[in-house]
Amino acid sequence: MSRQLPTSGSGSAFSLRFERDNPCNTTIVDQDQNTFYTVATDFANPDKPVTRVHDGIGKLVAEWIWRDARSDLLTIPGRPQTAASAWLKKSIIPFWDDVTFQDDAGVEYVWKNNKPGLALQLFGPQSKTQPVARFIRSRKDYRVDRENPPVVPSMLLFDETVEPIRDLVVISFLLLERRRRETETETENRARWFAIGQSSVS
Repeated sequence: MSRQLPTSGSGSAFSLRFERDNPCNTTIVDQDQNTFYTVATDFANPDKPVTRVHDGIGKLVAEWIWRDARSDLLTIPGRPQTAASAWLKKSIIPFWDDVTFQDDAGVEYVWKNNKPGLALQLFGPQSKTQPVARFIRSRKDYRVDRENPPVVPSMLLFDETVEPIRDLVVISFLLLERRRRETETETENRARWFAIGQSSVS
């Protein structure tokens, strides 16, 4: 059975911290350093890396095989193997970056900000303006030390209403965040090469 995160009443929030700011290889812990998830990617077959997520007691939560041209091949215990895109469905409306998924009860949730430069936020059916989960990117804290600022780890914050589907929230986040970061890197590289090209002709 998965660990239960402590809550302090209706509407309260809890957080999980990423020991490494890497959605493919990290340990995810709570504020007391209890391990809730381990994320590890096996690159034994470079053409088909496999990411596996285990909970705090070592039970497999999900695994997915990376695929370049198509979405990753996702396996969640108790469910048939499927393309991740069959569960995480992107908006068909151009220029929208929403991605939806359903829990086992058929309740729909929406990840927003799924594009370079932004941090993912999850919205449930209760509110379109108040996220039930959100990612806080790692950052340097210059308030502590301006010369050598410590790094504040990245975190995933949850409303207690999504505690029953925490595994699904974490799985969907990890799948989307890897792809989002890949796109972000590609965008940065294109911008860098464009700047170099502009400077060479000016």
